[in-house]
Amino acid sequence: MSFFTYLRAGLCACLVASAATVWSSNLLSEQPASSAGERAGLSPFIKRILDENPEIQAAQAAIDAARARAQGAGLPLYNPELALEGEKTESVDNYGIGLSQTIDLHDKRSLQERAAQAGLEATRSALDALRQSKAVELLDAMVRILNSEEITALSEQRFQLMERFQRLAEQRQSAGDIPSIEVELTRMAVAEAAMAHAQAGGALVEAKGDFFALAGEPPPARLGLPATLPTRLPGAQENERLASAHPNVRQAHLLAQAARIAINATDRDRKADPTLGLMTGRDDEENYLMLSLSIPLQLRNDFRNRVAAARSEALQAERQAQQVYRTTLAQLRTARDQYALISNAWQVWLSRGQSSLKQQSELLERLWQAGELETTDYLIQLQQALDTRIAGANLHGTLWYAWIKWQAATGQVFEWIDNPLVRTSDSAATSTY
Repeated sequence: MSFFTYLRAGLCACLVASAATVWSSNLLSEQPASSAGERAGLSPFIKRILDENPEIQAAQAAIDAARARAQGAGLPLYNPELALEGEKTESVDNYGIGLSQTIDLHDKRSLQERAAQAGLEATRSALDALRQSKAVELLDAMVRILNSEEITALSEQRFQLMERFQRLAEQRQSAGDIPSIEVELTRMAVAEAAMAHAQAGGALVEAKGDFFALAGEPPPARLGLPATLPTRLPGAQENERLASAHPNVRQAHLLAQAARIAINATDRDRKADPTLGLMTGRDDEENYLMLSLSIPLQLRNDFRNRVAAARSEALQAERQAQQVYRTTLAQLRTARDQYALISNAWQVWLSRGQSSLKQQSELLERLWQAGELETTDYLIQLQQALDTRIAGANLHGTLWYAWIKWQAATGQVFEWIDNPLVRTSDSAATSTY
């Protein structure tokens, strides 16, 4: 094996762990420190953003509306009716006053109240599911910002190194040490590095735009995530329990439950209720008292089609709940397997050693200046060193994406961020962003 082969292998091994460059260990520079001197964790920041999100506020307004409907459903269905009549002529002076009341003979109110309460619970679960979804989106945007910042910084280093190498190559070409074709190679490398830097910057701008769309404000200057992620997840036997407890599954089951209650409420609502009336007055100089009873005759339309529609809607909601559970369970299994694979790869990546890009580039430059390394080999090995480091940053971002996907699959993102151990600190760690 040649000296350059050994050199290339050594550089790659040294670069692996340096890919774990720290993003920023503080969550928010403007957040106050706690009484224990620790900075606030993710939970206050994310919950503040969610509380100010228009979609969350709209879902809260939907809960208020459902609560008002539930309160109204608990009130009597029918109000009394007052009737007045009168007739006055030269020979006639008649008048009458009456009061009538429709009776909730079949206790429709209780079922309507139950249906409204079930709708309220389903609306509340929809808010929980939406908050989970928006929290996951916010975490995803934060990861993309931090990952893009890291890759942008590395691509800028690449561009600066290539520019420096171009200047050195031009100096050596002026002295007659290298041919002009090698200078052209360095210029092409600078152009390629400039394009890569522009692409990384574009990804960063896009990630910040997604954050702004969610938060309604630019991302803070100092944005960070917890120092470590777990290497193990709950056992696969927990999949069914986690899927059943997922906010999306709970919402689907509550909607199905509300639809089942609506069947009985619709069936009872089609039944006719009697109306009792009492009227008193004077007619042709005679006083009178009259009782009345009226009952709708549902001969032409008995409204059974409404009950059939309610049954079909309940069946539809039940099948949709089953599909939501099935989808959630599949997402859990996929997220678990993906996270395990990427976490193992990350641990292997970290175990390869650590070195700085500056030391590696200086070593390559000394070999090139001494004539022990051709310009083409220098470019190849420096590009390989830079690509390896960028690949490490991408792998770290992929690990975080897999973790966020797991949180989305379990629906336990708030349990994670509310954990007192999930905090950012001022100390850098090789596994932090």
